Amino acid sequence: MTRINSTALISFLCFFSMNAQYSATNSDSLATSKYSFNHQMKWNTIGVASAFTVALLLDEPVKYFVEGHQSDGMDDITDVTNVFGEKTIMIPALAATLGAGYIFKDDKLTRTSWNAVKAVATTAIATEILKYSTGRARPFMGEGAYSFDPFNGADEYKSMPSGHVSLAFAIFTPFAESYSRWLYLVPATVLYSRIYKNKHWFSDAVLGGGLGFLSGYFFTHHPRKKIQFFGNGMVIYF
Repeated sequence: MTRINSTALISFLCFFSMNAQYSATNSDSLATSKYSFNHQMKWNTIGVASAFTVALLLDEPVKYFVEGHQSDGMDDITDVTNVFGEKTIMIPALAATLGAGYIFKDDKLTRTSWNAVKAVATTAIATEILKYSTGRARPFMGEGAYSFDPFNGADEYKSMPSGHVSLAFAIFTPFAESYSRWLYLVPATVLYSRIYKNKHWFSDAVLGGGLGFLSGYFFTHHPRKKIQFFGNGMVIYF
């Protein structure tokens, strides 16, 4: 089995973020806005990387703590909160919300829904790349918190990051930033449920949440809300 240290994973995350190429403009006001945005994104990325690093050190203690606080009531609660990370439910729900924005001619709802769609697409790509390339064993495999088998491909070795949590934060971040930040409580409950159900390590959930948050924040606050990715001659621009 191959062990991957936290520095390598954080470097990968930062590399991914730094390869976003922003559209330029001659407008002084937009330039100022972009400076403020880039400054905030820098600190957001540092915050996510720092939280992930700390979470890596706490993976096993958190697992044992959660296992020691199981109950029938919490089983039922996490069954419900886990739904907010299910793609078969949340993707149609997001599509319905986008449709409602057009039907009711609600520009804010339409714009926020589109930001969420773009965040979900970006986050899904990053999540799948990391899952496959890190090959981290899920907690229920009993191999410990630091067992990695890169490019294994089996679901049992696709623990990092959590897809449920990354999806939940990608969808809810644009709405939380545009309507009420209390909405962050929803994806936070998904984060806890994935740890509670022994599907992910604490750091898996934190990294997933960070990816979804950064994508959602980008598309909500960037002055031009455009992003380009370059790879092997292919350009994705939206």
